[in-house]
Amino acid sequence: MTGRLNHSGQQVSRLLIALCPGDEGDRDSTTHGTVPGVKGAVPFSLVRRLGESASRATGTSEAGRRYPRGSLTRPVRGLLFDMGDVLYDATAWRRWLLQLLNRLGRRASYQDFCRIWDRDFAGEVHRGCRAFEEAFQAFLRSMGLSSAEIDEVQAACQARRRQWEETARAFPGVKPTLARLHVAGYVLGVLSDSDRPGKDLERQVERFGLGGMFAAVVSSIDVGEIKPEPVCYRTALEQMGLTARETAFVGHDTLELAGARHVGMETIGFNFDAEVEADVFVARFEELLEVVRGGRSPYAAAG
Repeated sequence: MTGRLNHSGQQVSRLLIALCPGDEGDRDSTTHGTVPGVKGAVPFSLVRRLGESASRATGTSEAGRRYPRGSLTRPVRGLLFDMGDVLYDATAWRRWLLQLLNRLGRRASYQDFCRIWDRDFAGEVHRGCRAFEEAFQAFLRSMGLSSAEIDEVQAACQARRRQWEETARAFPGVKPTLARLHVAGYVLGVLSDSDRPGKDLERQVERFGLGGMFAAVVSSIDVGEIKPEPVCYRTALEQMGLTARETAFVGHDTLELAGARHVGMETIGFNFDAEVEADVFVARFEELLEVVRGGRSPYAAAG
């Protein structure tokens, strides 16, 4: 590759030291920006996504089709949330790693980087078929890193990943919105593709200040499958004590929202991919209150 540097492990160490907190890749979920036409501040990860799909953020597709904004097509009693990039910014370690790889001469866009990791490696990890460390090492090797570089990057990334998991905070608006939905009687659940079991995710939810709000916190590694496999949604719904028709899925990923629709759930796009399809799109988390309540309690609406 043109311009590639022959870095030794020592040179990689200097790059790791240079990538200190405060870099672009380390913006946390409390960092805000603005989006034209959207009131209030939104997290930078959402600004990036909305910048890629500004017409959908206002409820209009590229083809000019209007999407429902104020309510779902039928009342719901519960909401099932994806976790990463819906409740909090899960992109920090990926952005940090991409920045490091770019400095090592392995050029890739964020989208290409994520596509390679998610398509070829993350699925096996989140199903429990492969250890994260083994998959991550194979991923770095596929990016052309030497053994010395892999050892340095892997050790540093594992430490940073643990740090981000322990210090991550919920997106703006998540805690008060979920609290109001919980008090109003809505059944709330979490469904996450993760290499950690549900009990660990419950502790993370508690660190967000959301403890006691969710009837179910389901991890793919416990189910043995990842979204959009129907068993993932059905496992979460069973633990929530609801049917698919009584529940809306809140997500950002195209395939995962399609999977929820396939099992019969209403779908709400938040922090969404450019090509995503959903029944409702929200640019700010607080908009969920208007979307799902419509001025009625869940039980009155469902009855």
